Amino acid sequence: MKVTRTYWLGLGSGLILSAMIALVLSPEQGQAVTLPTPSPVPSVQQQETTQPLAQPSQDQPPNTPSSTPTPTPTTTAQDFIIPKGTSSEKIADLLVAQGFIKDKASFLESVHQMGVESKFRAGTFTLSLGLTTEELIRRLLK
Repeated sequence: MKVTRTYWLGLGSGLILSAMIALVLSPEQGQAVTLPTPSPVPSVQQQETTQPLAQPSQDQPPNTPSSTPTPTPTTTAQDFIIPKGTSSEKIADLLVAQGFIKDKASFLESVHQMGVESKFRAGTFTLSLGLTTEELIRRLLK
């Protein structure tokens, strides 16, 4: 493949365009979207290196539970808006952008299997993160 000035211009334009689309479709209207990340499980090697080498101090008993709070998963309800005349493919794009689904293709496959491609209606729906694809589709059809 020959890399020319046109190639670099197209690549740069595509990246800029995708960044602008991501800003338009983000739920916070231009703010960075942060998804909750699960806490990583330390490997055995990391656990061995993080063990204290010295004896515990006299101030704290050796078997005191850690005071670090453990994160609890919260299911918060969010509003999801389907604009008038929106296709099921555009709805899938919006659901991915707002974090309700991870895979557009599996959502569209489920919609096709249920035979509800053209049954979505415009409106505001209250959805929560972590719903199954089928439950999500059922809520959007109400």
